[in-house]
Amino acid sequence: MNKITFSRSIPGLSAEEVLVEENYSMSHCHMHETSELLFMLEGERYWLIEQDIYHLKPGMAILINRNQLHQGNMIDKNATFRRFLLYLDEPVLESYFSLPEAPGIRGFGDNYWGVAEYIPEDWQKSLTIFEMLKQELDRNDSSGNTMAVLLTVQLMTLFARNRRKQENILYRNPNPERSIHAGIHQTVHEIAIYLQNHSGEPCSLDDVAAHFFISRSYLTRIFKSVTGFTVTEYLMICRVRKAKMLLDKTDLNITEISTQIGFGSISYFERIFKRMTDLTPLQYRKRNL
Repeated sequence: MNKITFSRSIPGLSAEEVLVEENYSMSHCHMHETSELLFMLEGERYWLIEQDIYHLKPGMAILINRNQLHQGNMIDKNATFRRFLLYLDEPVLESYFSLPEAPGIRGFGDNYWGVAEYIPEDWQKSLTIFEMLKQELDRNDSSGNTMAVLLTVQLMTLFARNRRKQENILYRNPNPERSIHAGIHQTVHEIAIYLQNHSGEPCSLDDVAAHFFISRSYLTRIFKSVTGFTVTEYLMICRVRKAKMLLDKTDLNITEISTQIGFGSISYFERIFKRMTDLTPLQYRKRNL
């Protein structure tokens, strides 16, 4: 059961508090055009981001950058958890005000995505800000919206501070217990990286299985169980994401992009792209000009 206890949205920001009970897991990996900043308030949860799996506990938060594949999964099917989630449209948030630090807002997801474990003082500050943020969003007026954005920036700043501390720990200790690399999780991690790196090449199930010295049936079973995707679906997502980058940053035409990302047929490329983005490649390029 997924019980939403709070949900409000303003331009550039959505806030949601949810209590999840009894064997709830996302049915599949997905991604958004906005960043997500998720705070674990109660319970525990596994989070898959791209090829890495993280174990979240109370006092921890995770930042998922825009267009990053992610999926949450239960640790215990009978366990409950509660989380507070912010959807952040960074350019819109930045437009609310002009400060010397404003450029950092736009690149927040790029610079700080991943997991942070808070020091107790900063976690308590964040819990207080959640309640203030909900009150301001409930006002449903321009002053409340402005205050909500400022409070959100405080949450982003606290996350960035604790994330930087986490990076210092990572530098000193190359094997922190943050992401999970054991058993099938490690194998799926390596398979996902392989698919990302070879998405522009012919990449059959037999080829991938042979590369990792496992059977085709074992490959498909473990990859689906961990990511929620089939290997082919994940490969298509890697290709479409690369296509979006080429549409945004190059002048290559659609045929050249289709070939470069590994699609043998331009019509197949356009069909897959439209299915995943609700836009044709040309519509996507024009929208982002």
